[in-house]
Amino acid sequence: MTDLSSSTPTEEIHILHVDDEPDFARLVTDNLRAERDRFTVEWTTDPDEVATIVADRTVDCVISDYMMPEMTGLDVFEEVRAVDPDLPFILFTDTGSESVASEAISAGVSDYVIKRRITEQYALLATKIATHVDRRRAEVVAASTEQQLHELAENTNDVLWIFSADWSELEYVNSRYETMFGRSVDSLSANPDSFLEATHPDDVDDLTRAMQRCSAGQTQELEYRIQAGDDDWTWVESHAEPIVEDGAVVRIAGFTHDITERKQRELELRAKNERLERFASIVSHDLRNPLSVADGYLTMAREEADSDYLETVASALDRMETLISEILVLAQEGQELTELEPVVLDNIVQSSWSNIDQGAATLRSDTNVRIEADKIRLGQVFENLFRNAIEHGGSDVTITVGVLDDDAGFYVENDGEPIPEAKREQIFETGYTTNKQGTGFGLAIIKRIVDAHGWEIQATDGSAGGARFEITGVELTAQI
Repeated sequence: MTDLSSSTPTEEIHILHVDDEPDFARLVTDNLRAERDRFTVEWTTDPDEVATIVADRTVDCVISDYMMPEMTGLDVFEEVRAVDPDLPFILFTDTGSESVASEAISAGVSDYVIKRRITEQYALLATKIATHVDRRRAEVVAASTEQQLHELAENTNDVLWIFSADWSELEYVNSRYETMFGRSVDSLSANPDSFLEATHPDDVDDLTRAMQRCSAGQTQELEYRIQAGDDDWTWVESHAEPIVEDGAVVRIAGFTHDITERKQRELELRAKNERLERFASIVSHDLRNPLSVADGYLTMAREEADSDYLETVASALDRMETLISEILVLAQEGQELTELEPVVLDNIVQSSWSNIDQGAATLRSDTNVRIEADKIRLGQVFENLFRNAIEHGGSDVTITVGVLDDDAGFYVENDGEPIPEAKREQIFETGYTTNKQGTGFGLAIIKRIVDAHGWEIQATDGSAGGARFEITGVELTAQI
């Protein structure tokens, strides 16, 4: 038997010809091979062995004489169909009575061709063979595809559905509907808008308006709540796509999936952000106020005395200020970026440079381009990179900011000490530092801000032997 699940109309066709006259059987075989290169023809004069051949070998079509000594062509047909109910079977016979033709058609024979003494009959026979085999192959492929789609639809966690353009008729829905909505598919077929009965009363109007917009040709996405029986309310999201033919919406296809866990995470994130905001407020007020007092008394003490201990205190207060600032930035990590806007990169570079203690360091910048960014967060990136360069490269380090050669982003490099290759991933971890006075927050802050923009950052060697940070995935436009 033949596996047709992946056949195409150009593949080889294996034909079995049955005729009790060997000379004629050979003649038919030779002519069919001449008609189509894709034909492989085998013949037999023993009708009793046909069913066995079909069962054991690759056969795509059987051609049989009608009147043979041991059995008729219809007897052969019945035995073949017992093995393969859909195998194309063509009677090729010189018995051309209407009764035989009628009997053959009634029995389900694929086709009936009368033997004639002209070579043109083989072209006709070849066409009929190819037509029936290709049709069967196409049907098998279609059935296999339909089965695969059915299995896919029935094994997804989403509700898949198709409605008429006005939502008045359900054309398809998978069984997932019953578990998600707590209602039967039959009830939805009988009353296509009955799913609204499971929808939260506060969401029905929004859902109805979304359905109307989709009927008018607009793709829709909507989050709403449903209840399956006596269960708790479940958050779902539906995506609806209008199917348009000749400028008119003819049906609406879409899917609905459960987003309850996502909603819970959003609530948890909102609560976390609120806690972080309270924490930031505490840090800003309750820690910075006494720090300001200490700094004020330090200034007064310096006026009255000159002591190395006061410089140690000043250094500790500066470290506290840096630590508080970086903790505040980390506390804001859970918050979304503000609306992105076009900014001139060089303006951000220069303002960030002016916000740090530069010492004897030098800045070189060639970044006259625009990018889409949260300018406040981007400023934090540059400030931390500049501080990091000065901290590790020395107070007289030279820092260069430029655009990558392929315009895929920008870089910040220095001529100080390079970063060991084994440490280039580790340096972005929160708390990692090689400086006893460092907080270990600076590069971690940079990494998170870069990630929030959808960019990427990596450490590599600078052109002057120091450290270089490349930020990629940035869309640059030239500044006019």
